[in-house]
Amino acid sequence: MERQWEGKRAILHADLDCFFASVEVLDNPQLKGLPIIVGGTGPRGVVAAASYEARVWGVRSAMPMSQARRLCQNAVVLGVSYARYAEVSKQFHNLLHRFTDEIEPIGLDEAFMDVSGCARLFGPPRLIASQIRDLVSRELKLSACVGVGTSKQVAKLASRRAKPTVVNGKIEPPKGIVVVWPGHEQEFLDPLSVRELWGVGPKTYERLKSVGVTRIKDLRMLPDSTLAQVAGRTGSRLGALARGIDTNPVESRSQRKSLGHEQTYPVDLNFPNEVDRELVRLADQVAARAGRTCVAGKTLSLKIRFADFQTITRSVTLPSPTNSKSMILKHVRKLVPEDACAKGIRLLGVSLSGLLLDGPRQLTLDEGITTERQNAISQSVEAIRERYGTRAIALASLLERDDLKEKRQFD
Repeated sequence: MERQWEGKRAILHADLDCFFASVEVLDNPQLKGLPIIVGGTGPRGVVAAASYEARVWGVRSAMPMSQARRLCQNAVVLGVSYARYAEVSKQFHNLLHRFTDEIEPIGLDEAFMDVSGCARLFGPPRLIASQIRDLVSRELKLSACVGVGTSKQVAKLASRRAKPTVVNGKIEPPKGIVVVWPGHEQEFLDPLSVRELWGVGPKTYERLKSVGVTRIKDLRMLPDSTLAQVAGRTGSRLGALARGIDTNPVESRSQRKSLGHEQTYPVDLNFPNEVDRELVRLADQVAARAGRTCVAGKTLSLKIRFADFQTITRSVTLPSPTNSKSMILKHVRKLVPEDACAKGIRLLGVSLSGLLLDGPRQLTLDEGITTERQNAISQSVEAIRERYGTRAIALASLLERDDLKEKRQFD
C-alpha cells in the first residue's frame, strides 16, 4: 500500500486535541477527567475550547459562555491563558519542523505538512504521522490526531475523523491517524456532508440544498452548468474539491498572507481615548509579531464590530511594506469612522497583509530618519519580552488599566 505514494503528494494535517483545555490539564493534573470550559468569563464571554467531558453536555466552541454554563452546570470554567498556549504551540511547531520545513501553521494547535520528499529520511506518510503522535505524547504530554491525504482538503477532513467523538452521550476514543490512500479520495469524500468542503458557507449550502445537494457525492454528480448557476464563480472549484482535486500548496510561514490581532470588549467602547488606547495596544501587538516573524506588509486593515453587531472592515494600502508600530498606528487611526464612538464599539481588530520577508527597502518621507531608532527600540522591547514575558514591559499609554493581556492572534 505504501508504494501508492510514489510520485504523489503526501500532505499531513496535524491537530492537537482540545488544545486550550488540554494545556490547562497539563498544568493542573487534578482537572483530568473533569468537564472544562475555556473562554471569556465576562458577561459577553464566548467559549474558546471545551474538553470532551464538557462536549458531552452539548458545549461547543464559539457558544456564549452563559449558555455553556447552563448546559454544563458542574463545569470548571477557566479564563484564556494565551501566553501559555503560545509557548506550548511553539514547542509543537518546532517538533513538526524535525520532519520538514514545508509547514503551514493554522492557528496555534494545527498545521499542514508536505512530506512528499521525506520518505527516505523518515519513512512513508503513515509512519511519519505515527512518529508525530508519539513525539507529541512523549515530549509535550498532549494528544494529537493526524490526517494523511494527497491534498490539504482531504488531509484536513481525515484528521477530523481521527479525533475522539461524542456518540449518545459517550466519548468514543480517537482513531489517532486516518489515511486516505491515493486513488481512494472519492470513496472517502462521497458520503460526507457538502457543508464540510472549503467555501461552502451557510448561504451556499442552502442554495445547494435547494437543488438536492447535501452530500459531496451529490455535488460531484451535479452538471457543471447547474453548479455554475447555483454557486457562481466558486462552482468550478467546489466541483474540483468534490472530486478530490486540490492543488493548493502547503504555504510555509514565510509565505503567510496576513497576520493580526483582535479583541472583544466586555463593555462597549464609547469614548475616543478608550478607542485610541486599544488601537495603540493592537498596533503594538501586530508590529511585534511581524517583527518576530521577519515580515512586513503593505495593506493595513481595521475591523470594527459595533454594539448592534454591525461589522465593518476598512483598509489602506501603503506606498511600501512596513512593520513599524508607529506607522501602523498612524494609518489605522485614520480608518476609524467619525461616528464610531457614538455607536459603541464591541470589537476591534488590526491586521497586516500583503506580507513580504522584511529586508532593506527605500524609506518614505513619513518614516524619515527616526525609523532606525524606532527599530532599535522595538528590538530591545522584544528582547525584554522574550526573556521576562509579555507583561514585563508595556507602552505608557496602556498603564491606565491593570488588565494588560495579550490579544488573540488570527491569521
